[in-house]
Amino acid sequence: MKAILFTAEEYKDEALSLAETAFYEITKIYKIPKKPNPNFYIQKDKVEEIKKLNDIDAIIIFDLLKSRHFINLNKELLGKKILDKVILLLEIFALHAGSKEAKLQIELAKLKYELPILKDMYKKTKITEQQGPLGAGVYGVESTIRLYQRRIVKIRKELEEIKKAKEDQVRRVNFNSIAIVGYTNAGKTTIFNYLTGLNQKVDSSMFTTTSPKRYAIPIDGKKIMLVDTVGFIRGIPPQIIEAFFVTLSEAKYANALLLVLDSSLSSTLLIEMLQSSLEILRELGISGKPMIIVLNKIDKNNEEKEVEEKVSLVKELANSLYTPIIDVIPVSALKGINMNILRDKILALI
Repeated sequence: MKAILFTAEEYKDEALSLAETAFYEITKIYKIPKKPNPNFYIQKDKVEEIKKLNDIDAIIIFDLLKSRHFINLNKELLGKKILDKVILLLEIFALHAGSKEAKLQIELAKLKYELPILKDMYKKTKITEQQGPLGAGVYGVESTIRLYQRRIVKIRKELEEIKKAKEDQVRRVNFNSIAIVGYTNAGKTTIFNYLTGLNQKVDSSMFTTTSPKRYAIPIDGKKIMLVDTVGFIRGIPPQIIEAFFVTLSEAKYANALLLVLDSSLSSTLLIEMLQSSLEILRELGISGKPMIIVLNKIDKNNEEKEVEEKVSLVKELANSLYTPIIDVIPVSALKGINMNILRDKILALI
């Protein structure tokens, strides 16, 4: 599906990667306006330009749109799909969802996000009787709203039951669990595969893990449950955190954490990733769990000195933001560098 992408320059690579992960072929990239248009978010002249493009199927705006933006864009760009950051992420999650809980979380997030749009659309279409952004006419919108509301209540009940069952399961497990957390594409699943000997899917696309992967490994006669969790992204929308609380809460139930960071990033971006990762964990109510920070992909750094500087930088900041930090370990899961050191540190956690 061919699409046009609107994004801020600093998020360009991430937005493009996400769009391609969702199987959109980006034909052109525009900068997001510094001052969004109140009616369309993007500039009116861009709307007029896109209207003339017959070979474009979708418009992706890598930000959070308001209801009026969806409604007005759909009215002007008939037949073209409109996605913002949340809808794009939900599409990606849906592509990889395997478990019942993941599918329910995706559906809940989608319903909750679309409901306000439907309500606003109903107010407008009641007068104009125009076709709405979700394909329902004026008389169909009201019944669709009621359907959404009933479905939201039902899904919440099902997710609550899953959450209770999971908590009971955690209480019954008689060995320690360690959750692998961190940003998408940092190499969490590669580390999981190395430590477990498994061959879970690993590629350059984002969000290959949307349901937790669990595997018990023996280390010096002790059994440890490793859990590979869903990845974070910069500026993750609250709708995504809430929708995937059951999946992300694997970290909450774990005895300890491995926080994986991509050491090949610039020092500035690496620090940003560290700070926001710890902030997301706090939002989930996670604190006081022993944590090892794993600086992965050290083989992509130019010099050993560069790695040492990043280890020192991360260690200093992490200790000021979170307790207890057990260690900061530079590794390359792909090359197997320092992975034995990491195994020894994991054993020390329990």
